[in-house]
Amino acid sequence: MVAKSRPNPQSSKRMTWGILFALVIVILYTAGWFYLASMAKDRVRTELANTAGQGETLECQSLSARGYPFSMYISCSGFNFRDKDQTLNAATSAVNVGASLFSFRTVQTQLTGPAALAMSGADPLKADWDNLKASARIDGRSPQNISLSADNLRVQTVTAENAAAPATLSLLGLQFDLNSLEEPLQAKMTFDDLRLTGDKSLAALPELDGLIDITSPASLAAFKEPDESGSLLRGKSLQLNQMLFLLPSGASISISGPLAVDSEGLANADLKIRLTNAPAIGQTLQAAFPDQAKNINTVVFALDSMPKDETGATIVPVLIKEGKISAGFIPLGRLPLL
Repeated sequence: MVAKSRPNPQSSKRMTWGILFALVIVILYTAGWFYLASMAKDRVRTELANTAGQGETLECQSLSARGYPFSMYISCSGFNFRDKDQTLNAATSAVNVGASLFSFRTVQTQLTGPAALAMSGADPLKADWDNLKASARIDGRSPQNISLSADNLRVQTVTAENAAAPATLSLLGLQFDLNSLEEPLQAKMTFDDLRLTGDKSLAALPELDGLIDITSPASLAAFKEPDESGSLLRGKSLQLNQMLFLLPSGASISISGPLAVDSEGLANADLKIRLTNAPAIGQTLQAAFPDQAKNINTVVFALDSMPKDETGATIVPVLIKEGKISAGFIPLGRLPLL
């Protein structure tokens, strides 16, 4: 007869103590998470009160903390902002701001539409989207690696019922990346299926894909600091690495080169405009602006005599010197002081 083996008492004790230890860790972690969440909500309430004390209105409706156990997000079911001069009003639906335990230095924000924006002197705007997220890495005092993405973004002017059709901008996809607020500017934006409607001519334009890539020795924060004359642009320069627009026909328009504004407000630039399949671009513009069809046809004919690169694309050099604009040897006019 085979003897039955008995469980080892020491092994059972170790298992019991292991389970108890794990339970204690879970309880302590849970208590710590809710304690930090309470502190975070108190900090938000303090900042909201400080903002109100400065004459601005910043409202977070139904403030709550979410994300347990591996994230922490502060949420508002509605968000409203109004500056002290009442020149800017903004409102949106739910806002979630927080970070994951595994990448706590990267703060993520998610906005839920719709949203409304009103600025003095301009038509109010309303916007909606399927997915809008932003993120930034917090290193020191200035955010780094700032990113924003949106899917099915729609922005529309709000007009009276008997007014003309409102202007609408829609994008299938949008991606914006910025290196920092305080360091020399590096910014890039890509978009898919950009479409403008409302105006009859704009509605005739096809969807556009595009890319905008710029750099500058100045930071984004520096562009918000006016000079003695009150200008935000004077004394600033940037490099337009590429501004590209792609048409469904395969044609494209690309612009690149340096731009600068001197201390007197005079613009200077040395740009290169690259056109692939200029006839297709001309046909697109003629469909959108039929009353200008003859002039557009003349321009397309003139472009045929312009220099070509190794791929056969038309190259149009545009020079702006102290505000005077010329395309090749053809003077085009003068820019006002900026």
